[in-house]
Amino acid sequence: MAHFEDLSPCAYFPGGDDRLVAVGWLEHGHSFPRGEVEADFFAALVRLCVDPWQPVVFAGRHACSLCRFSGGPGALAYDSLTVSLGSANVFVPDGTRVFVAPTTVLHYLDAHGYAPPREFQEAVLRCPPMRSMPYLRALKESGLPFRR
Repeated sequence: MAHFEDLSPCAYFPGGDDRLVAVGWLEHGHSFPRGEVEADFFAALVRLCVDPWQPVVFAGRHACSLCRFSGGPGALAYDSLTVSLGSANVFVPDGTRVFVAPTTVLHYLDAHGYAPPREFQEAVLRCPPMRSMPYLRALKESGLPFRR
């Protein structure tokens, strides 16, 4: 996986631009903010990551480079939901920009104490349900050139 500083443009995807904003692209050897997050934010992010909308698909799974030996888990179970980690990304629209985070962000929050930017947390809490018409409208209104 690539490393991007939080809130920097995420150039990982073809067809993206400065409106695609990176959050949670952590890698060993790079510092990251740590702190507490609210349980309602974590639960909302889990719901978005269960079956996230994907404009492009990549093969394989990215292991956690922060885990010293195991590479981290391949899935996260929370509140009767299961999320595959490291093989998808979650896109969270927020007006004229879209935050994008790898699904491993859930592991980083839970196991490594990662604290994402407040504006990402607020966008997750406001985000319509994944794949709903309001969600797809919000993506379209962001102006990103992705088509699906």
